[in-house]
Formats: sequence, C-alpha cells, structure tokens
Amino acid sequence: MTKKDDVLKEFIALPGIGMSKAKLLYKGGFESIKDLKKASVEDMVAIKGVNEKLAKDIHSHFHPDDALDPVIESAMKDEPKRKAEDKSKPKSKAKKTEDKIFMERGLDLYKKGKWGQALQSLKEALRVNPTNENAHMLMGDIYRERGKLERAMESYEVLIEINPKNDEPWVKYGDALMALDRGSEAITCYKKALEINEDNDQARERLMENERIKTYVEGLDETLDGGIPARHIVLVCGRAGSMKSSFCYSILYNLAKQDKMKGVYLTLEQSRSSLQRHMKKLGFDAEGASNLVVNDLDDMVVIDIAHLRKETSITELEGIDWLNSIITQVQNYKKMFGCEVVVLDSLSALYSLTTFKNPRSELFFFFEKLRDLGITVFIITEMFDPEKEIFGTYGVEEFLADSIFHLKTEKTDNRTNLFLGIVKMRETNHGRDYNPLIVDKNGFAIVHD
Repeated sequence: MTKKDDVLKEFIALPGIGMSKAKLLYKGGFESIKDLKKASVEDMVAIKGVNEKLAKDIHSHFHPDDALDPVIESAMKDEPKRKAEDKSKPKSKAKKTEDKIFMERGLDLYKKGKWGQALQSLKEALRVNPTNENAHMLMGDIYRERGKLERAMESYEVLIEINPKNDEPWVKYGDALMALDRGSEAITCYKKALEINEDNDQARERLMENERIKTYVEGLDETLDGGIPARHIVLVCGRAGSMKSSFCYSILYNLAKQDKMKGVYLTLEQSRSSLQRHMKKLGFDAEGASNLVVNDLDDMVVIDIAHLRKETSITELEGIDWLNSIITQVQNYKKMFGCEVVVLDSLSALYSLTTFKNPRSELFFFFEKLRDLGITVFIITEMFDPEKEIFGTYGVEEFLADSIFHLKTEKTDNRTNLFLGIVKMRETNHGRDYNPLIVDKNGFAIVHD
C-alpha cells in the first residue's frame, strides 16, 4: 500500500469524510493528519468540493474546545439579517427593544444549557413580537435537540406561515420528519426548500442521502421505505441456482424501462449473448430495453468482459490489475453514458482473476472506490459452504457492503422453493423474515405471510 493510501485510510476514519472527500483534501495539499489538524476552516473551504459544514466538522474534531454549537452559531449568523428586517418593520421602539432583550436572554440561557429557562424567555419574546423569526427558529431547534419533535415542527410550521419564502425551516421541518421515520414527507420538505432556494446545499445533501432506487420486485419496495438507498453497494448472495443474475438483471431492466435510468451489467463469466438469451426467456426483452449493446446509447448497456478474457493471453491476464480495471471501466461508462446503476457478476469470478497480497486492505479500497463513483452497485457473490451463511470469501465483504440480499433455495418433497431475505440495509427499516420469491412473465415478486 502506498503512502497516499495510508493517508486516505486515516482521513476516512474521521467523521463525515468518505473516500471522495479524502481524495479532495489530499489533492488540495493536506498529505497527513498533522496537516489537517493545523488547517483552518478557511484553508479547507478553499478546496473545491469541501463545504463549510464539513470543514467546521473536521476542525471541531481536532479542536473541540473551539467548537460552537450549530444552533447558537445559526442564531448568531442570522442576527444581521434580523436587524435589517427589524429596520424595515414599522414597530415601536419600545416593542423592538423588549423583543431583543428577551431574545438575547434566551440565547444566553441556551448557551448555558438552561433549556427550560431559555424556552420561557423565547416565549416572552414571541409574546412581544409573534412574528420574530429567530425566536421561532431557536425554539424549534431546542425542541428538536431535546427530542420533542412534534413541538419543533409546530415552531417550523409557524415560521413557514410567517415567511413562505424562507427555505431554512423547510429543511429543519424535514429533519424532524426524518427523525420520526416519515421519510417520504421529509423528502417533500427538502424539495420545497430547493424550490425556494436552489442553492440550499443542506436540502440537496438531504435529498441525496435519502434518494431511493426501486427494485420493481412486487411487494418488496414498500417494505424498504420505497427502495434501496441510492449509491449503496449491494451484495446479492446465494448458492448456485438461486437466480441471483436474473434478479439483478430484472432490476436494471425495469429501471431502464420504467425510470429511463441507464445501467451497466458487467458479466465476468457468462457471455453477453448467453445472458441475453436467458433473460429473453424470462420476459426481459420488451421494447425500450432490448438493444443491449455497448455502441448504442440505450437505457441499458451490457459489457461482456468474458469476451475480453477469451481474447487475452494467460500472460497478459496475469498482468492485469482487475480491481482497478473494473473501476476505470465503470468510470468511463458513467462519463460516456451517464450510467447510474451497475451490476458486477460476479465477485467470485473476479477473485479467480486476482491474486491478493492483502485481501482485506485491497477489498476495502476496492469497495471505497466503487462507493466513490457515486452510483448504485449490485455485486453478485456465490455462497459455497452448504452449511453456513457466509456472505463473503474473505469475511470482510458483508461489512464493507451497505446492503445484503440473500437468495436461497429450500427443498420440500419433490419441489425447490426460492426465498429472499434482507440481511442488511443501512438507513432503512426492514424486516428480517425470508419471504417466498417467485418469478413469472411479469417479473419477480415476494409473497408476504
């Protein structure tokens, strides 16, 4: 592992830093943890792609005594705006002064951790001036921090009514809804904030965090809060004959047909023609997603790496860095075709091509580089042990993945039935039952008890 890899590994251990941000920081001149520790917020924000929130989070990590509570900071930042608005409002001098006194007292009490007294002072400020936006905002934030989400939402609702063009309460209202597991309503709030202010980075980040990719497996998406979180790395595991490839292909097929989403199917063993013949028999050959060739800019692109292997000598194959080659290939297709979803079929085949010196470390960086692409990746992996449910050859894959689907077969009498279980899915409330999985001319479906 190079020095750069060692540094990146240290960076991504810090809160809020993924591989993409770690690379930006490294490229921006921070070549060690020591460099980051010495950096100011302004130094980090100067790097394109590093926003002020992340810079402050990093700085606060190294200098906790200098950290300012985000609610206090927000209130203080809004003070000049509040003053400007006060000047434009035809209020009496006495009312404005009294309002300000109560607001400042509430903020001071909040800083000291005296939540109840702070709320009481803010209520007095609102008694004097019911349209004081800063008082409503701080009150909502205090309630939200104390877990009183319904009360927080009431404050944000009043704010929205007072000033419909203020995008900030929409984001905070969405955060409260998200904490109540009302994700679809929260997303509506984030979208509303962006309608008001298209430069609202918080709303955009929240939407990206909560975007979902549908599987179009009947009966499944509604149990996953609408689908798989976008940009997840998803392991699809099972033994031979559990229809892993068909399951993944059907997802790409339906995303292409229903959502016009571009996808790439990387097959490392089965030839493209064989794969397409098999999928056609399953009914995945409708107009709009049938011409699956690389040279056409269709909704779906199938790449046949198996053909590449046949055309390459053994000596050349041994010299190929397959992990980085696949990353580069997907990068190119994202750039050329704008693909948003990729299937890698399969991890076991990739292992047969690759000689690892340090598999845990190399796989860690492989998964991080896939994640860094900013697309949803399905990775098919074979389960070989007939007795144990081991989802990765090297014992780290299931920890590196964001989600795991397990397809398994069970024999009863003279019949084999297929079941689907969700072993893991971050950012999602899901059951752990195994449900019967069926496939017919309409595609895949799960059967609920």
